[in-house]
Amino acid sequence: MSNTSDMLGVFVGINSETTHIVDECKAKISVLDQAKGAYVKATTNIDQNLHDQITPVNDTIYATRDAYDERIDVQECKSDLFWRLTGITSSLGGGGAGTQNTYTFTCTKLSTVYDKSASGISSFSAGAGATVGFSTNRIVRLQNDGSFYSYRLEEEGDKLIGIGSSLDTFYQPDNLHGLKLYNEPYARDQLDTFRASGIGTISVGSAATTNRMTILSPSNETKIKVGQLMTPSKSGFFATQFVTVTGVGTTAVDLSSYPFSGITTSKLVVVPYITVDALPISKIDAPLSDGTFVNMTFTQDPDTLSDSLAVGMEDNPYVDQSIEIMSYNQAGTGVRIEYNNSGISSGTRTWNKFLDGLTDPNGDIDDDGNTSIISEPPLGADKVYYRIGFDEKPILYPGGSDASEGDSLSFTETTRIIVGSGINVYSTLSACDDTELNEAISARNTAETNLANDSDFPKKISLSNSIKEKVNDEFNLRTWAYRMQIGKANDRKAGIDTFRSVIEESDFQDLMNG
Repeated sequence: MSNTSDMLGVFVGINSETTHIVDECKAKISVLDQAKGAYVKATTNIDQNLHDQITPVNDTIYATRDAYDERIDVQECKSDLFWRLTGITSSLGGGGAGTQNTYTFTCTKLSTVYDKSASGISSFSAGAGATVGFSTNRIVRLQNDGSFYSYRLEEEGDKLIGIGSSLDTFYQPDNLHGLKLYNEPYARDQLDTFRASGIGTISVGSAATTNRMTILSPSNETKIKVGQLMTPSKSGFFATQFVTVTGVGTTAVDLSSYPFSGITTSKLVVVPYITVDALPISKIDAPLSDGTFVNMTFTQDPDTLSDSLAVGMEDNPYVDQSIEIMSYNQAGTGVRIEYNNSGISSGTRTWNKFLDGLTDPNGDIDDDGNTSIISEPPLGADKVYYRIGFDEKPILYPGGSDASEGDSLSFTETTRIIVGSGINVYSTLSACDDTELNEAISARNTAETNLANDSDFPKKISLSNSIKEKVNDEFNLRTWAYRMQIGKANDRKAGIDTFRSVIEESDFQDLMNG
């Protein structure tokens, strides 16, 4: 016998031993999975019942939205367009007339978000700006009598946010209802391929290899790897349903301008900066023009699915926690559910719940020496917007034909003051038949009242959560432990195989045996 053969002889039978461990763990997992079946079915039934109770309420909200849309799109008794002041220039008039202001207006559609910058605004005189109450955080609307009405909006980067301003009168938000689903690695299905999620932005670009997507989540909370599949929450941005991640890097972004991030300080945060194997068909902004966001879901590399049961000893069963609005197909899953009617945008958020209440390492220190505190990322069932609209529609001058979004008008100060008398830039619309709208509003109000007054609704949520807790404590955590054993056995076998190759292929066997 030699030293090398004695060393390798210790590991005789390791393959069969590790195989036995894996088989035994899989058998235990199978038994546990069967034993928890009644619990899962019970909480699934409750969750589906709750989902079925909420869905008709949301349907009444959508029906109300459609009834408002019908007034604009079918009856044409309301308009969602208006003349927005987008430019002021000042020049000297002839014959000693002094300074003459020229105003430019653009036909603009009601929206949740508006561009802050407007061509020509930077060139106006202080006096002219004061006259119309213009500032960088305002939308200035030309009235049908030639006067101005100024709306103050919140600023987010180079955008103005219409929601929460007096423009809500014409573009009214209404919060949807939903159930927030909290999930953690150990509670997910054994074959769950979810890996990461985040809201993304990307330009159209010219080459997939250089066209990068920014994921608006801290990189240390988003486990994106090459080979994973990326699926947008909205279709139509890529030619295929999903694309493959081809490169992963990082960049620094100010996340404080995005409320969904939960970060309130302007300190730059390192976020994923990735490439995928295809170019998008259209640009993805955050938010889109309709105020919504595109959430990117990353799923497991399909080449690794064969060993999907195994988890490593370093894998945390509780981190990251994911939060999303429960769909019907997700009934019975997760660690708990929670009713939500906040109107916060939906999607999927991930975070380390054990950092809740701790100082944010990405936060800045304020003047009082305080830093921001980590808290659960904001998420809700989202909202819809009712196009209330205006009683008049923009028209072109001269000519009087209907104006379309993007059309423009220019008036000197002298000409503008006779708008509404000698000049018409709006056409008054006929009265609406609001029978269908009133019925929709009444149905919505009744449905929301019934939901709010249903004393069984919160009881069912509490019962479902009690069952989920038992499933996770008695079955899913034990299953996770067996999955860790599978991973440990596979790692041990791989390590021994590597060691055997090192010894058997060494050029120094004689030295070891001498």
